[in-house]
Amino acid sequence: MINQLFRIVAGLVLALAAGSSLAGSVTFSGNLGDAANAALVASDLSAAQFTDDQATANNVALYALHVLVGSNASFTSTGFALGGIDPYFSIFSGIDPSSATWLESNYLYAQTVGGDFTMDVALAPGDYTVAIGVYSNLSFAENLGSGFLADGFIGLGDARYLGDGAYALTVTLLDELTVPEPGSALLTLSAACAALWVRRRHSLTAR
Repeated sequence: MINQLFRIVAGLVLALAAGSSLAGSVTFSGNLGDAANAALVASDLSAAQFTDDQATANNVALYALHVLVGSNASFTSTGFALGGIDPYFSIFSGIDPSSATWLESNYLYAQTVGGDFTMDVALAPGDYTVAIGVYSNLSFAENLGSGFLADGFIGLGDARYLGDGAYALTVTLLDELTVPEPGSALLTLSAACAALWVRRRHSLTAR
C-alpha cells in the first residue's frame, strides 16, 4: 500500500514539475484576498488568512519556476498601477521549503521608490520559488542573512499597501522555460512524497 501511494504521489510531483513548456514569458497573477487562490500561504507558511485587511496583507503567493536553460530573467510587476498591491518580490533557489535559499528581492526599489518594478536576475538551470507579497513582508532568510524558505516571512506586510489585493508579475527569459502549477500545490506534494519515502524506508528496515 505504501509503495502504491508513493508511486501515485511521486507521479503527481513529476507531472507538476514538468508543467507546460513555454517560450518567452509567463505571468503570475491573482489576489491575496482570494480564498480560492491555491498559491497563497500565510507569512508562517500555514493556511492563508482573510479575517481582515491586515491579515490579508500578510499572505504570500508562492509559485514554482523551473528554468531549463541558464538565462537572465526579467521580473516585471504591473499590478500596482491597476490598483493592486505595492509588491514585495522574492526569489528562492529550490522548491523544497526546508532547503530553498533566498536569492534576490526588490528590497532596494521597494524601500526607495515602491510600486511596480522591473528587475533582472541571472538564473542557472534549476528549480526556483517565486514569492509575491505586500511591502515590506520579506523573508526571514533575507532579513537574517541566512536560513530557508521554511523559516517563513516576517509578517510586516502593511494593509495601507494592500490596494485591492491583486498582483501581477511577468517573468521573461531569453530561453525556454517551464512553469508548474502554483507553488503551494507542488510543495505540498513534495512533502507528501518525502514522508511516504521515509515510511517506505522504515518499513523495509523493520523487515
